[in-house]
Formats: sequence, C-alpha cells, structure tokens
Amino acid sequence: MSLPEDTGARAEPCERGSSVQEIQGTEEDRQARHEVSPGPLLASVRRATRAVIRPVHQLAEVLLVRPGPYHSAFDNLIIALIVLSIASIGVDAIPALPPWALYALHIEEIVVVAVFSFEYLLRIVAAPAKLAFIFSFAGLVDLLAIAPFILVGFDARWLRTLRLLRLLRLLKLQTHFLEATVAERTRELAAKNVALEDAHAQIKAELDVARALQHAILPATFPVRARCDAASRMIAATTMCGDFYDFIELPDGRVGLVMADVSGHGVPAAFFMAVARTNLRDFAEQHADPGACLAHTNETLCTQNPMDLFVTVFYCVFDPATGRLRYANGGHNPPYLRHADASVEALDGAGGLVLGVMPGVKFPDHTVQLRPGDRLVLYTDGITEAFNPAQEAYGSERLIEEVRVHGDAPAAALVETICRSVTTFAGSAAQFDDITLTVLSWGAA
Repeated sequence: MSLPEDTGARAEPCERGSSVQEIQGTEEDRQARHEVSPGPLLASVRRATRAVIRPVHQLAEVLLVRPGPYHSAFDNLIIALIVLSIASIGVDAIPALPPWALYALHIEEIVVVAVFSFEYLLRIVAAPAKLAFIFSFAGLVDLLAIAPFILVGFDARWLRTLRLLRLLRLLKLQTHFLEATVAERTRELAAKNVALEDAHAQIKAELDVARALQHAILPATFPVRARCDAASRMIAATTMCGDFYDFIELPDGRVGLVMADVSGHGVPAAFFMAVARTNLRDFAEQHADPGACLAHTNETLCTQNPMDLFVTVFYCVFDPATGRLRYANGGHNPPYLRHADASVEALDGAGGLVLGVMPGVKFPDHTVQLRPGDRLVLYTDGITEAFNPAQEAYGSERLIEEVRVHGDAPAAALVETICRSVTTFAGSAAQFDDITLTVLSWGAA
C-alpha cells in the first residue's frame, strides 16, 4: 500500500527557512539605519548645546561688545577687581595678619578668580577668531591671571607670587581702554561724517537750485536791434557768482548794458548781486542819465548792506540808431573799444568810487560815438587777474591783443575766443575769481 503524498509537510521547512531569512534581513536593515541616522540622544545633546551656547553668545555680546550700560558696568567691575587684587598684594605683605584677614583674602581670591575665569570664557565666545584671541597678548594675560590658581590651587606658599601676575592686567587694561576709546571715537567720527555728508549734500542741492535761479535772472539773449548784436558769458569761481551782466530795454529803442563785480564770492556775494541788479534796473527805467542811475543805486545799497559788501559797476546806454554811447563808471575796469581799423582804446572815465560804501557820491556821465564795425568789450577783473601755474597774471596786454587780433569776428565768436584764451592760459591753476565778459558790436546801416 502506498501512502498519500504530504505536500504540505514537505513545504513547511521551506517556509520556515524563508521566515528566518526575512527576520535576519529586517534586523540587519534596522542596524544599518541605526548606524546611519543620528540617534535621539545625539540630537538632544545638540539641541541642548545650542540652547546653552546661544544665551552665552548673547551675554558676551551685551557685556563685552555692544556699547551700553551693561558693558560699562561689567568693565567697571573688572577694573575694581583688578585694583582689589593688586591691593591685596600689599595687604598680604603685612606681617602677623589675624586669621579673619587671611580668610578674607582667601575668599577675595576665590571671587576674583571666578569672575576672571568667567570673563575669559566670555571673551573667547565673543572673539570672531577664537584661536587668535587665545594666543594674543590680551588672551595670554587673561589666561595667566587665572591658570596658575587653577593649577596649584590657593596654596598660601604660591599665592603672593601668583598675584604679581595680575600686574600684567594693568598693561592689558591700558591697552583695552585705549582700544575702546579709539573704537568709540571712530564710531563718533563715522556718525559725524555721515551727518556732514548728509548736510553737505543738502547744502549742495540748495546751492544748485540757487545757482540755477541766479542764472535764470540774467538775460539769455540781447534785445533784437538793427545794426546791433551782443553776447555774454559768465564763468563762476564757486557755485554762486558775484559778477553779473545785464541788458535793459529802454524807451526809444535804446539798450542799457551793465557789467558789475561784487566783492567776495559765494552766497553773500550772490545775494548782494541780486539786490544791486534789482535796484539798478529800477533806477535805469527812472533816470535816463547813467550817472544818475548809479548815484541812486549807490544810495539804496548803502542802506541795504548788512554784510558791508560793495560792487563795481560800469553802466552804459547805447542808441543803435545813432551809435551814441553814454556811460558812467563806478570803480569798474574800463571797457575796451575796438575800431574797424583794429586799433584798441580804453574808454575814458575809468575809476570812480565803488557802490555801497559811501552815500552822496556823484558819478559823471561820458559820451562816445561808435563807428560802424566797432566792438565794445566789457569785462570783470577775473579775466585780467587770472593766473597760470607759474603765478603769472593774464593781464590787460593779453586781453587787448586778443581783442585786436580777433575783433572782426561776431560778438559771440569773440566772447568764445577770449574765454578760451583765458582758460588755456590758466591751465591747471585754480580759478579764484569769477570771469564775466560782454561784447557789443555795431555795424553799418
């Protein structure tokens, strides 16, 4: 008789073998995962370390780095302990100290070493380069103040000698306060520099606006007149200009020409220039004679001159229909008249008193007849007194020569030629005075 096949009994060993292998594989995977990933204990240690270090960093920042009351108080505490520790050297030298005094010195040393150790650790934490601080002079001095006591304890045999090492802290203290003072002054200077830069930028912006307004009140073009043309140019030595020129339209087609130079430079001169120009224009419309116009302007300026400035003025009235030129001079440079034959002459009536100094001054009138092709050149002393790097002045001779050689050119071209000649002559030398120039040309009918 044959027995039936028991397939299930034969399969059971195989299933058991597979289960053992699966269990072994699972255990190996678990061990591998345990080796690769950090355990909860290590993570907890890291979190605890960060939790401890973060407030220590914050404490070091408050006590040692960031200026403030806590920083100052901690510095004062360290100073007091250094002084106390050094003073204890003298006290300890007293023979036959009572036991309570020796005990007090012992407690004092414990407190001093504890605070100095705390300070040393905080300075290491606060230092950006920790190893560099440890081996620096300051770091070694701090270490010497505490390390010997930690190594030998508070043995009375060594205590007096070890206290002498605290004297080194005086050197460190001096260096520390010097560095702190320099750092504080540097911060103060940096803050003041920022404030000065802001103020300078604001002042510059205001001066730029004032300069634009100053140029805006000056005439851009000469009034249109037959047989007549004029051009002007002004080059300021500073942001604000004390020179000014003007073209004033008068009745019967006449034109008033002004060339003036205020004493000084900058804002005061520009302010006085605006006052002088306004008054001169007002009186030019009321008085046909140039001398009377200057006299009335002078009276007004003498009463409106809180800064004790003055202005030189050449004022002329030109009639393009006849070529007649009437003028008066208030202490200004005499203009040059260039004729068609290339001869150059200075107008008579030079000198006179400046305006704004003394009331009651009279300014005589003068008259000259222009001929067709003549050029009238009005200028300020910024041209003749321009200096080159060799400290040579441009002078009247060079100006006369430029007018003589290039006088046949149109008014605008002659202005450009003269200004270019002056700037080329000056070269890299600084400009100390305003440069202003006007050329009037009169042609044939």
